[in-house]
Amino acid sequence: MKHPPRFCFLSSKSPNFFFHTLRYSLFLIFYSIFILSCARQMSPQGGPPDTEPPQIISSYPAPYTLRYNDNKIAVEFDEYVEHRSVEESIFISPYIGDLEFDWSGTEVEITFSEKLRSKTTYVVTVGTDVVDIRNKNRMAQAFTLAFSTGDEIDRGAIQGSVFSAKRTATSAEGVMIFAYLLDHMNADTLNPQTLKPDYISQTGSGGDFFLRHLAIGSYRIFAIRDEYRNLLYDPEADEFGIPFRDIRLTAEDTLASEILIRLAKEDTTKPRLIKTVSRDRNHILAEFSEPLDTSAASLRSFSIMDTLNNEPLNVVALFPNPGKHSSFTLVTTSQDSSRRYQLTVLSAQDLIGNPVNPLARSLSFQGSGALDTVGLRFYGWSIEDTSRGVVLDPEIFLFLTDAAQKVNGDTIVQLHDSSGRVISSRVQWMNDAALRVTPMKKLEGLMAYAIKLDMPRLTAWSGELSSDTVKTVRFVTLDADALSAIEGVVIDRSVDGKGSVVLETESIGSGSALSYRMKLSRPGSFVFPEIREGRYVLTAFRDSNENKSYDPGKPFPYRMSERFSVYPDTLKLRARWPIEGVRIELR
Repeated sequence: MKHPPRFCFLSSKSPNFFFHTLRYSLFLIFYSIFILSCARQMSPQGGPPDTEPPQIISSYPAPYTLRYNDNKIAVEFDEYVEHRSVEESIFISPYIGDLEFDWSGTEVEITFSEKLRSKTTYVVTVGTDVVDIRNKNRMAQAFTLAFSTGDEIDRGAIQGSVFSAKRTATSAEGVMIFAYLLDHMNADTLNPQTLKPDYISQTGSGGDFFLRHLAIGSYRIFAIRDEYRNLLYDPEADEFGIPFRDIRLTAEDTLASEILIRLAKEDTTKPRLIKTVSRDRNHILAEFSEPLDTSAASLRSFSIMDTLNNEPLNVVALFPNPGKHSSFTLVTTSQDSSRRYQLTVLSAQDLIGNPVNPLARSLSFQGSGALDTVGLRFYGWSIEDTSRGVVLDPEIFLFLTDAAQKVNGDTIVQLHDSSGRVISSRVQWMNDAALRVTPMKKLEGLMAYAIKLDMPRLTAWSGELSSDTVKTVRFVTLDADALSAIEGVVIDRSVDGKGSVVLETESIGSGSALSYRMKLSRPGSFVFPEIREGRYVLTAFRDSNENKSYDPGKPFPYRMSERFSVYPDTLKLRARWPIEGVRIELR
C-alpha cells in the first residue's frame, strides 16, 4: 500500500523553526541572483583593457547559400555587444518588413515578418555602429551576408570612400551609403527624403565602403549621416554626399571602384530680420538670424518708410558691423523721434544664396532724435599690434566705427619697413567702413613693418572730419628660411574637362590651421611655394561652374557634385625640404 505524501509543519515554538526559515530565505536570495544574472547581458570581468573591435564569427545561413527558404537568420559575435547598437545597425535589402530579435549570449536570431521573394538575392548588412559591452569599441568594417532564394547570387559591387565636409577632407566613419536601382523608376522623381534605398551599407573607420551583391543595372548613390536612423535623408539634420555621376553595372563590368564622395550640409533655412533699433538719429542697427553675404548687400537692399505718412527715410550708407556679418549699420538722413518707421529688406541673401524669408523681412522701430556721440573713429585692425610670424603676402584689414567718404586709399594708409621706406601697396575700400591693405610684392622675411592710418584726413559721411589720431600697427614677418614647398601635377583623364582646377592644402595636427589655395586654368603642374613646415592634406576639385567653391550637388531636385580628389598620404613638410613629384588625379 502506498503511503500518501507526508507534509511537515513546524510550529513557531519549535527550536528548528529559526534555522529552517533562515535556510529558506538564503535560498530565495541566491535563486533571485541567479535568475537576474541569466536575464542580464553580462561580459567577462577583469583582464587587460579591451581595444579590439567586435567581429562576427558565424552566421546562419552560411554566406552565399542558394535556394534559401527559411524565415530567419542568425549572427554570432566574438564578444558581448550592446543589443540596441546591433538592432539599429542591421539592414536587409530588399526590404522584408519588421524584424524580431531574439538574443542568447553573443548570438542573435532575427525573424522576418514577411515571406522572402523567389529568385532574389538578399543582402544583410551589419553596420559599423555596433559596439561591444566592455569598452564601447566599434566594429571596424561593415559585415555583409548574402544569400539567395534562387540559383545564383548577384555579383554587382560598388566600392569607394567618403570624406568629411572640411577642406582637410579627412575620412568619415559611420556614414550610411544608400543605393537606388534606377532601372525601374523615373530618376528625376527619386527623392531620398521620402524613398528608402534598395541597398544599404556603412563606412568603416577609414571612411571606406563596399556595396556587394548588387543586381546588374544603373544606380544612384548617396552618402547620408542618418541622424534619425530612419533610412531617409533629412535636410539640415543629415550631412549628405553625392558622387559626380550615376553608376552603371553590367554583366561584363560588375565592379565600380574608387567612387569618392565628400559630405556637405544642406542649408534650406532662409535668414530672418530679427532686430531693428535706432542707435541715434542717423544710425539704425539691423540684425539677422545668420550671417549675410556682404558682397550682395547694397543701399538698394533696404527700404525705410514712415508708417504714418508712408514717406521714405533715405539710406545714405551701409556697412556690416566688424566681426559680426549677421548685423548691419544703416546710415540715414535725420529721423523724426515722434515717428515710427518700417525697415524692409528688399534683396539680401545668406552665405549660400538663400534669400531673406519674405515673412520675416520687415520690422518697425521708433525714430530717434539723439545725436551721434561716437563719430568717425578707428575701430581696429585684423592683426594684433606687435604680431610676429606674419606671412610674406598678407592681407590686412582696418575697420572704422562709421561710414566715411571714400578717398584714395594711398593718401590715408601707408606701409613702411623698419628703415621707414614706403612699401608699395594696394589699398581698397571693402565697404563704407573698412579697408584692405595688400603689399604689391612679397615682404622680406624676419623684417619689421608698420602700417599707419591717417585718421585726421578721413571725413565722415556727414562731412565732419574725424577727431581721431593717427593709428599704427606693427608686425614682424616670418623667417623665409623656415618655409618649404609642395610641387606636383594634377591629372584628369575625364572627357568632362570643364572648369578650372582648384587645389587646397591645409595643415593638420596641433596649432592653428594654415591653409593655402591656388587655381589652375587646366590640369598640369603646380607649386605651393613658401609654406610653413608641418603636416598637410592636399585636395583638388574641378570648378565646373567657376564659382571658386566646391559644389557638393543636391539630393533633390538632383544635381551631381563637382569632381574632386584627395591625395592619399599626409604631406610632411620640413623647412627648406620641398616635397616634389606629388601626383593627384581627379576622379
